[in-house]
Amino acid sequence: MQAVVLHRLGDIPRFESFPDPDTTHCERLVGVSAAAIHAIDRQAAAGMHASSPLTLPVVCGVDGVGHTAGGERVYFSITRRPFGAMAEFAPADWVVPLPAGLPGEFAAALVRPALLAWLPLAHRAELEPGETVMVLGATTAAGRMAVQAARLLGAKRIIAAGHRQEALATLEADATVDLRMPRNALEHTFSAYAEEGIDVILDYIWGEPVEVLAAALARSDHTMPSPDDRGVRLVSVSERPGGDIVLPAQSLRDSRLRLMGYGPASYPPEDYVKAYVEDILMYALDGDLRLDLETMPMAEVAEAWERAGRQDRRIVLTLDEREA
Repeated sequence: MQAVVLHRLGDIPRFESFPDPDTTHCERLVGVSAAAIHAIDRQAAAGMHASSPLTLPVVCGVDGVGHTAGGERVYFSITRRPFGAMAEFAPADWVVPLPAGLPGEFAAALVRPALLAWLPLAHRAELEPGETVMVLGATTAAGRMAVQAARLLGAKRIIAAGHRQEALATLEADATVDLRMPRNALEHTFSAYAEEGIDVILDYIWGEPVEVLAAALARSDHTMPSPDDRGVRLVSVSERPGGDIVLPAQSLRDSRLRLMGYGPASYPPEDYVKAYVEDILMYALDGDLRLDLETMPMAEVAEAWERAGRQDRRIVLTLDEREA
């Protein structure tokens, strides 16, 4: 089969021949039509992610869309090396049917960044309708999706904090915070929002903004919690390079802050993930989720790989019979 193959960490993968996959009894063979280039794909190929391959060569890609042997259109997830989603065929761990009328390229681009919002909000933070959500890193691809997800999951108020003011202005948030402001101004701004009340913080950047916010929460928290109080749940999803923080113990002792992470150790069972994917696909079909994308032939992966690191728009690699 033809596939996007990585031969050495740090190199750009190539479109070339690769052995056809076999399938185990728990897998489904999918004929792939589209697979997006996600941040995790580029980080893994660069050797900068926990999922970076130990043995090469490998096919790139963690998810995509395609057809089963019976002709059903599906979204699929794949984890078994050396195979991947960016290929003519993929041995999928699991599949979810695509709703009729939903473009496959859009589903391929959407589901993973949507899950990076849905699972931290719904599964880790256990967001309840009527709560207030703050998104740190709201101008990242996952952060923009988190603003949309929080609204669909019933958040009463959404505060979007990011480094690009022009991008913040395009978000459907109730309030925005420009993280480029001086630290003392940021402390004042965060303190004001902390006084008003924050229930869930979804963090995609870590670093200084988390330090400042934790201090603001400690200063503003003067009430005794009720027996059913769930605290201020801060879920760390990702981080920027060099984003270590200094967290005084007092910030935890003097506030209702609960720190938690979202990653492989906290993934829900497969059936839960598939149910979330079904919800995401139906919201997408109804037009409630938006994402900018660009399609390119899988054979042009070298150019696509470079462009994927320089733009917000998600690049989706497509494959048809003429390329395979």
